[in-house]
Amino acid sequence: MIRRDFLRAAGLASGALALQMGTLANGATVLSTTEAESQGKLYRAMADGKINVSADAGKSWQLHADFGAEFTVVALAADRRGQVSARLVSDASRFDLTLAQNGKAWKTA
Repeated sequence: MIRRDFLRAAGLASGALALQMGTLANGATVLSTTEAESQGKLYRAMADGKINVSADAGKSWQLHADFGAEFTVVALAADRRGQVSARLVSDASRFDLTLAQNGKAWKTA
């Protein structure tokens, strides 16, 4: 691979990464690959241990849960029944949570 091809490939990879990540008005970084939709609401995991929710297809966002900056939400998904699950990791542990039926509380899976 010649240098020009390498630089072109590196630029494309950087651009793709920049498109996958975004920033909300409050400055929080969005991990756009970590998103789930359930019962008309869109849930989005943040790099700082927070999960935001939107009831208007992403036009506005509200904080739904704050697990602390020591945790990262690495996966967020909704199953066919609409059950939302999240996987959180820290330096020493990993655990899975599910959103309760009331849509407010998270519990261990």
